[in-house]
Amino acid sequence: MTWLEPHNYLNPATGPGAIVLALLVLVLARLASTLLGKAIRRSTWLMDRFGRQADETVTRYILRIKTVLVYLLAGAAYASLVPALQAFLGTIVASAGITAVVVGFAAKSTLANLVSGLMLAVYRPFRIGDRVSIEGESGTVEDITLRHTIVRTWENKRLIIPNEKIDNMSLINFTVVDPRLLATVDVGISYDSDIDLARRIMLEEAAACEHVLPPGEPPEGAPQEPSVRVIGLGDSAVNLRLFAWTPNMDAYWKARQHLLEAVKKRFDLEGVEIPFPYRTIVYKKDLPSNK
Repeated sequence: MTWLEPHNYLNPATGPGAIVLALLVLVLARLASTLLGKAIRRSTWLMDRFGRQADETVTRYILRIKTVLVYLLAGAAYASLVPALQAFLGTIVASAGITAVVVGFAAKSTLANLVSGLMLAVYRPFRIGDRVSIEGESGTVEDITLRHTIVRTWENKRLIIPNEKIDNMSLINFTVVDPRLLATVDVGISYDSDIDLARRIMLEEAAACEHVLPPGEPPEGAPQEPSVRVIGLGDSAVNLRLFAWTPNMDAYWKARQHLLEAVKKRFDLEGVEIPFPYRTIVYKKDLPSNK
């Protein structure tokens, strides 16, 4: 019987031989993929050693492309060595044009995401680790795969966005070039309150806030000192706006939340009124008669 004859395990034309060859090709492909991955990682390490920072986004994408190519080549090599598959492989090669059209239509979405992922890795509108705002959500880019991009929101949710879609979207990148952000805090005071006193309180609280950058040169400092401006005269309030620079997106939200609470407490202590609208109701029966 075929399975009991040892020499058949070395002949890819037989069932046992084809299985042994498949296992051997799989092991070699796995070994080649691992060695290539280590070589790529080693090259990025050498770049870091020589002062040229390797981009993690590009490195991960190259590693994924490498894996796909290694296993595709291994599959083609296996098909060329097994007689039962050689005719099939020859048919595919002979009808390469028709096959490409069929595969293109069948995998249109997958190919589009693959190409878009490559464009994202090359042009890098954002990188792994960047803070972005997309589709009304703010979060951190966790990964860019061959098919989709993963964004972790501040609520620890994951947005899984196809690369083709994100490649055509407008987004805000809070990290690229300069991570510093200008935080603004709006407060209204009554017309009876002292504007200069309110301004002094807001500036003092901004100076004491640990999330606000002190003025100085980047990257540690802010382009300008905190300031307070009158931005409007409302129906019941003088509207003030505090401007203060923060080092990054996380500090931006923490500074706004801290300053709103701190300014409110100081206003209460020093008699600066934050007004609320008053409404006077007059009943029709109380109106003077026209008679």
